[in-house]
Amino acid sequence: MRLENITVNLRPRQPWEAVDLGCAMVRRDYGRIILLWACTVLPLWVLVCMLLHAAPVWIPLVVWWLKPLYDRVPLFFLSRAAFGERPGFAETMKQWPRLWLKNCLPALLWRRLSFIRSFALPAQMLEGLSGGAANQRIKTLAMDGGGSGLSLSYVFSKIELAAWIGLMAGTYDLLPEAAQPEWSGLSAALDIESSIPRAFLWWGAACHMLIVTLIEPFYVGAGFALYLNCRTRIEGWDVELAFRRMAARLTSGSAALVIALLALMAASSPLHAADPKLAQADTNPELRKMLGELEGNIKKARLGSEVKSDPAKTVEKVLKEPEFEIHKIKSKKWVPDFKSEKKSSAEMPSLGFLEIIGKGLFWLLLIGLTSWLVYYLVRNRHLFISRSASRAPVRAPKVLMGMNITRESLPDDIVAAARAAWATGDGKEALSLLYRGSLSWLVNRRRVPISDSDTEEDCLMQVIQAGEKPEAEYFRQLTGAWVQVAYALLPVSDAEMGALCDQWPFIEKGGAA
Repeated sequence: MRLENITVNLRPRQPWEAVDLGCAMVRRDYGRIILLWACTVLPLWVLVCMLLHAAPVWIPLVVWWLKPLYDRVPLFFLSRAAFGERPGFAETMKQWPRLWLKNCLPALLWRRLSFIRSFALPAQMLEGLSGGAANQRIKTLAMDGGGSGLSLSYVFSKIELAAWIGLMAGTYDLLPEAAQPEWSGLSAALDIESSIPRAFLWWGAACHMLIVTLIEPFYVGAGFALYLNCRTRIEGWDVELAFRRMAARLTSGSAALVIALLALMAASSPLHAADPKLAQADTNPELRKMLGELEGNIKKARLGSEVKSDPAKTVEKVLKEPEFEIHKIKSKKWVPDFKSEKKSSAEMPSLGFLEIIGKGLFWLLLIGLTSWLVYYLVRNRHLFISRSASRAPVRAPKVLMGMNITRESLPDDIVAAARAAWATGDGKEALSLLYRGSLSWLVNRRRVPISDSDTEEDCLMQVIQAGEKPEAEYFRQLTGAWVQVAYALLPVSDAEMGALCDQWPFIEKGGAA
């Protein structure tokens, strides 16, 4: 990095000016930054979606938590572009693993909740610091720009939240009715799983990813500009750059001056010989004497001026100029005064009961939060149980409520067989085929823990707790129709039977249960 190559006009700026500069830097190369973002971040998001496909409600939280990784590639590009070197696609992709792996754990663990993340990121990534050196460097920079970095994070978090909610609200009417949540059930029971369809959760996660993609590069650019402004104010980058440019100009000027002096020296001897007055002085003794006295007086004057000038005084006078004034920053740090506290505590009445009450409230709050967390995890345990775990060997029943539910006892196309039985007027047989087929699929494919002694109601409860809402809703309607026909001996209508056949959900890639 050469300071002479910087393309940004370095000067001390107000924080809002620096943020505006960072956003302008991002706008200048927004297309390239978005392309690099898509090539580096989207594969990670695809992996997150695959891992959390059973619980999409957690995807926005995981995407938000991994933000420190996304910021590194845009920062790498902006830092190079600021010094006139826009890295190409191949170079950036070559640096991608190193950028993500460097200080990865601190960024995702104990530094994740830092309120000056974008402001501190350049100190960690561009200066190559880690551990205590990085903490000390960030602390030093934060003395000047920490407040601005905090405000920047606050504003951008609010912008991102507002944009996310606005996008979801603006596109809510475009969603199909089946994907829209039941707000009344959500407000009544806070049951996210049953009140909010999975399609809506996926749509919310997609909106969040889109908003993060559009806004996060500006957050990185604004933090990088605050970092540059902070170093300009503290380390005088603008002054250093001005001196370097001045030195470059003087170097070129002094070279020209040396060339001119050499030319004059080369031309002095013929001029001296050609000058008639000098030639006369060489031959006239009186004129030679006058010139000697004049030369002696000049040497005395030069010697007197050198004696009068004192280097120490000259240096001291120069150092008193405003340009060499040493600036100091005064900061206040609270240091506990234990001696005075002991004296004051001895004079004040005992407040030990407040400490006991405070500890009691703390432990009550902690126990309450823990109990709520355990209750929530137990109630929504199906969200955290992976499908692979559910495929553990389970002893599936073969006969339920006197009905054979083995795959061999059922036709290949259960729906077609049920329609045929219904067409012949045997409604009980038609519903029996659907009911046995659904139980066979749920027990053998979905591994729903249904036992031999379960009744229709027990089976329905097990299916609902399994967490697949479309299947549970269909099975609820089918169970109602089956109980009506089998026990109450009341027939179902053609429309109801047709809906049960048309909405048959137990199909996997064209195959029946």
